[in-house]
Amino acid sequence: MQKTALTTAAALALATFGAGTAFAQSSLTLYGNADVSVDHVKKTAGVPLATALGGAVAVGQGKKESVTRVSPSGTSQTSFGLKGEENLGDGYKASFVLEGQLSHDTGALSQDGRIFGRQSYVGLTTPFGEVRLGRQYAPIFYSTAFVTGERFGATDLFIEGGATNNLMVRQDNQISYWLKSGGLTGSIAYSPNAGSYKSINSRRGAAAGSAEGGILGAAGAGSESADSSTGRAYGAFVNYAFDSALNVTAGYHHNDFDGASFGVVLPSGVPAPLVAGSVLNSTSKLDNYRAANFGVKYVMPSNGIMFDAAFGQGRYNLVGTDNNLKVQFLALGTRVPVDQWTFSAQVSQIKFKNFTKGKDTGLMLGAEYALSKRTTLYARAVQIRDDEGQAADAGFAIPGVGAVSVYGGPDVVATALGLRETPLFAGAGINPGGKSTYIGAGLRHSF
Repeated sequence: MQKTALTTAAALALATFGAGTAFAQSSLTLYGNADVSVDHVKKTAGVPLATALGGAVAVGQGKKESVTRVSPSGTSQTSFGLKGEENLGDGYKASFVLEGQLSHDTGALSQDGRIFGRQSYVGLTTPFGEVRLGRQYAPIFYSTAFVTGERFGATDLFIEGGATNNLMVRQDNQISYWLKSGGLTGSIAYSPNAGSYKSINSRRGAAAGSAEGGILGAAGAGSESADSSTGRAYGAFVNYAFDSALNVTAGYHHNDFDGASFGVVLPSGVPAPLVAGSVLNSTSKLDNYRAANFGVKYVMPSNGIMFDAAFGQGRYNLVGTDNNLKVQFLALGTRVPVDQWTFSAQVSQIKFKNFTKGKDTGLMLGAEYALSKRTTLYARAVQIRDDEGQAADAGFAIPGVGAVSVYGGPDVVATALGLRETPLFAGAGINPGGKSTYIGAGLRHSF
């Protein structure tokens, strides 16, 4: 649905600001995407996330689960938005974007309840590039978005993209500069606080706030402070389209955390002296996070078959130690169009190069049938398996019990610590040392 603004009534209302005011041609667009599926998710129990004193105390062991659901965003993010622009003449243009995300199965807002949590910015395009101010995607996100054959839904394994840090997806308070010239598209960005508390831990619901901390990128975490560089971020990306067939991308990302602490929110059923719902804090502190990734996409001109790949590496640097957490990611995919059908496949692996040396490996198979240009039926089958690796000391200790060792790949450990939130399979997740299987079918419609 698209509407042209300004309407006569709106123009008259704006004209009250001054007689004789002239208005350039402007536009307002309402757009969105609806994606709902019925799926079945099966999880194995795996092993405890953490153990103390040789297994005398086990923390966070997953449960074996099997559930059939109606869930949103199976192959693309369910979203809605408004965007507008005004041509100012001589190569100048003003614009804005307000974009939100919701769950069609319940009608609730996603992105921590923010009505425009996906994007919320104003922009000014000049003959020398565009400047945007507000909540935006991090630059390194685009270096994967330009090459994935899917749409960053709950079954797109490219959603990792090397972006294990939650702030590598969206950032509060961002200032960005964009340049487009021929086949070149690129941007650089900076944020004084892209969204980080001084205390970082896994999600605890709507009650989570600055006093008790929360995940990276949580609503309210992006408040700038004069005496702290917590959450400061900067980055860049570049994409070059050599022709209509080949795209090559690269991205860089940096977060400062200014010694922020991180910890595990303890689940129900933990033994004394632990208390369910409290945070087990690490004595280690976060200094910064750095990452880079690369991507490529090639579409065969003769038949439209597509091949894509993304590779990324990141490192969580800790204060006062060289015992940092190193992460590596690789994904490969293909899409094969056959008349109204499209068949797709992806494989991915994200792993700790040190720390636990755990890894998470995924395989996705998909099929789609286009009912029209806007409406598509789809089916997906995906499995992700966690290799828990070896015991690693993350600096946790239980009073009166002793040091805690943790297990798991980045999908398990980083999510439990609040360092990331890219929930597998629409929030189903995966247990350490276990596997999760998703089978679903649904309908996607864009407007």
